[in-house]
Amino acid sequence: MTIFETSRLTAAEVSEDDIAELLDVHLSNQAYLDLTEGSAGVAGAYDRGMLERDLAMSAITPGRHTCALRLRQRGTCVGVLDWIDENPNDGAPWIGLVMVHAGHQRSGIGADAIAGLAEHGRTLGWTRLREGVIDGNDAGMALALALGMREVERKPHRIAAGECELAVMELAL
Repeated sequence: MTIFETSRLTAAEVSEDDIAELLDVHLSNQAYLDLTEGSAGVAGAYDRGMLERDLAMSAITPGRHTCALRLRQRGTCVGVLDWIDENPNDGAPWIGLVMVHAGHQRSGIGADAIAGLAEHGRTLGWTRLREGVIDGNDAGMALALALGMREVERKPHRIAAGECELAVMELAL
């Protein structure tokens, strides 16, 4: 089911048919996986089972959405976008992940996806949109700043790869 569209992208709920392409998106971003993932003491380890686990967690979390990002004209899967409509900690909508296939990076797809999500959120009454950027995710921070997000807080955060610092970024809608 399509959640939103932009002039270039379609964001639709993930189906079983999307999993192989979404795994390819993840595996094309090894530096990010090295920063965030790990299994059995191996930094950056990520596989289909881990992706399916992540998608199952999304499906059982109220108000959480994970979408495959596809180019509208060709239907090519170019990324993934995950968000929650209302974070129980602060009541704000939060982006959990925006990831673009390495072969399509630096073409504005991430910015287009977040702009589409922001517009979708405005129709739902959102007045702000937040995301956490892990310390060391320079590309993620550059994207957040380019979109006009501002840092509102820093806090410790635990991820699969261990403890990290999280910059809480916010965009006024």
